[in-house]
Amino acid sequence: MMEVQLLTPKQWNCYRNRLADFAVQYSDKRLTAASIQAFRALNSAQLVPSVDAAYSEAAVSIARQGSRLLGVGFATNGSKQECFFVVHPEARELGVGTTVARSLISRLGQLTCHVAVDNIPSMALCFRIGMSAVSMFTGPTGKPTLRFERRTFNDAACTRNIDVIPQ
Repeated sequence: MMEVQLLTPKQWNCYRNRLADFAVQYSDKRLTAASIQAFRALNSAQLVPSVDAAYSEAAVSIARQGSRLLGVGFATNGSKQECFFVVHPEARELGVGTTVARSLISRLGQLTCHVAVDNIPSMALCFRIGMSAVSMFTGPTGKPTLRFERRTFNDAACTRNIDVIPQ
């Protein structure tokens, strides 16, 4: 059975290096150096919602089966600065990325991801969790890149991807 959890500051401080190594090893070289650097430099205090905010500045979510790490997700600055998901090759297409992404949305209240157009699995994940492609630009590697956005239903400023609540 897969377990997904948002890391606490204490857990982050303990597992930071292991998670960064996992992300580099299983990302298929799709993560930018800036994303990895931001991940390694994450201040654990950013993982906790402030007293006057419903959401935190950053989130790290992991999926595991027992002690085996299946995936990791990361987003910071309301997910507008850095965002990535990495799933172990043997756990792909099992819903790990979807579950990790949804946990990040629950902690951050929104999610913004930049995905190179040749990264079909990541684009599929973004669409699967209800994100919309809102713009295209040339990414840091020189490739055409899509900007995906998703906000929670209770975000008053939300104009895209409003979840339908059954009556």
